[in-house]
Amino acid sequence: MNKKWAASILAALLPLSLTAFAADNIAVNGEPLEQKNTNQTMPVPVTKQNHIIPVNLDTASQAHDVVLPAQPVHVTADSVLVRGADGYLKVRGNVDMQQGMEEMHTGSMEGNTKTQVYHTPGPAVYITSDSTLVGTDVTYNGKNQGAVMRTIEGFMDPTTYVRGTGAEMYDGSGYVKHGLITTPHAVAKTPDYYLTGDDIHIYPGEKWTSENTALWFKHICLFTYGHYEGRLDNVNKNRNWIYTLMPRPTYSNSNGIGVRGRAEFPMNKKGDMNLNVAYEAHSKSGFKPSVKLEKDTSIGQFKFGYSKEESTDNDDHIWATKWPELEYYAPRINFGSSGIYVDSRANWGRWAEDNRKTGVHKGYRTEITHTPIPLWTKANVRFFAGYRQDWYSAYDVQRRDPYTGVILNQGINDRMWTSFWYKKHNQSGYTPYHFDTIDNPRQKGFSVGYVLTPKDTVMFSFSKNLDSGNVEDRNWTWIRDLHSFTAIVTYKQVDKEWDVKIVAKDFS
Repeated sequence: MNKKWAASILAALLPLSLTAFAADNIAVNGEPLEQKNTNQTMPVPVTKQNHIIPVNLDTASQAHDVVLPAQPVHVTADSVLVRGADGYLKVRGNVDMQQGMEEMHTGSMEGNTKTQVYHTPGPAVYITSDSTLVGTDVTYNGKNQGAVMRTIEGFMDPTTYVRGTGAEMYDGSGYVKHGLITTPHAVAKTPDYYLTGDDIHIYPGEKWTSENTALWFKHICLFTYGHYEGRLDNVNKNRNWIYTLMPRPTYSNSNGIGVRGRAEFPMNKKGDMNLNVAYEAHSKSGFKPSVKLEKDTSIGQFKFGYSKEESTDNDDHIWATKWPELEYYAPRINFGSSGIYVDSRANWGRWAEDNRKTGVHKGYRTEITHTPIPLWTKANVRFFAGYRQDWYSAYDVQRRDPYTGVILNQGINDRMWTSFWYKKHNQSGYTPYHFDTIDNPRQKGFSVGYVLTPKDTVMFSFSKNLDSGNVEDRNWTWIRDLHSFTAIVTYKQVDKEWDVKIVAKDFS
């Protein structure tokens, strides 16, 4: 039907139908039907030219908004005094107060059931859907489900510990006038590392902001930052804590004594763009910085920037400079609920290495594997297979590397476990850079670990080169729990080298 004809017919029939409906006397079984809702239905305004007049939807919605009543406050205690005339309330002994998802537990409390304002000198445990806090001099308002505290201490969410003065809690968010923030494993009377700041605003699961921010290691102030905003949504499992810049000591025979640190600074409100800054400084190999801009998209993650990186495919501690470098990480492909998945990545950049030509490198890698498959009691196995290809412009060569492997884990008891592995790289071509040379293309080995004490674990690892028949690794490792850090000390018996690392539990 022609659109103009349809519009004309509807415009002509609408006033007639409304008039006829109003004139009809509607009845059921001969009795008039009583209209319970006395609110008049909003008429559709029509001009003489049959044009619809726009309606203010905000005004219309406000007129018909449904306001749910506030949930009541429930209070139980060993001793309860209530004055009905003015609503005065005084309770003492095992006081439990609850309103919806808000809870408070303390020893004594005064308040008013009419104003719904309650006060306790504390200490009081205050619990919401995200937070578990201990406060003193707490005033709770049941009308807006908010609390004001003189002092506060506890977890705003499972990964954010806060302590301070002049605190307010409202609508799931928190405010601290002066305080500190740290991670769960660092919590102590004086945390191993923490941030202090003024006017701290915390939005659990989203972000937090702070003014006059300072980074501390115990009683030592490392640096100040002014205004800082950190993410709490754990995007891609990366926490944007500024205190990851805190120096963590390392040692190896090749690099000497050193420190390292890193941090991710959000570049937009959405949180999908970050500036990733990292550094390492060693007595033998010098200062090794890295600055990369990272962008998360629906088709994967992109990284672009400058870096000095140490070899990971071999133990020779070779460093390469990459500038510029563009990296791409594809979204993980999962095969339903089978546990099988595929990870892929690609990169392009200009590589520079000592005693090697500087040139463009490009390559990609794809690997398919799965979550470990349970076999028998305390045993599981994981297979993996992949393909890697690299091109090197400086020497006009390339390398292809299809590879496969398997890892078998077996728990012996609550203290002891062991692992067996086999891997095979079917390489063709070669790489002209020592940086990405693959140690032991065909290798098998095992490791065994034992928990000596709640804070000490020892491990022994052994690997053999299947091409030469030589023993490649015979490593002895001691792992020590250092509260918020873990120390890993390894002696490589074949290479006669020591390697020491200090790893932070909450952001490594």
